[in-house]
Amino acid sequence: MVKKKVKLKFVPEQANEPITYVLVKDYNLRFNILQARIVDGGGKLLLEVEGEEKCIAAGLKYLKDCGVGVKEVFDFVAKDEEKCTNCGLCVSICPAEAIDVDRDTWVVKFNTEKCIGCLMCVEACPLNAMVLKI
Repeated sequence: MVKKKVKLKFVPEQANEPITYVLVKDYNLRFNILQARIVDGGGKLLLEVEGEEKCIAAGLKYLKDCGVGVKEVFDFVAKDEEKCTNCGLCVSICPAEAIDVDRDTWVVKFNTEKCIGCLMCVEACPLNAMVLKI
């Protein structure tokens, strides 16, 4: 099984279509909704999609053929090393445990592969060292 993170953009005309249901039923994909927003009558979804590589590729092609904007996302948040003072505030609030403190150096480490894009660290960082990339 493979996991990919994708950002989907829907236009208003697609709001009543069971597009994501088809990903499950016809392409045997599982997905976790990381973010969902309604924007200008349409919507944006940030998903982590799981399945066989060929099924993911076919499912994403289906979405594109339906007119859904599809963009694979490799990381959502970045840590600006120059702004970060390693205060650790972000560590305790990260639900995905993507942020940790190296106990030898007391430096905050950020693992982008674990990040789910919840943006809690971005909102909590007093120095704006955690920034949204997408």
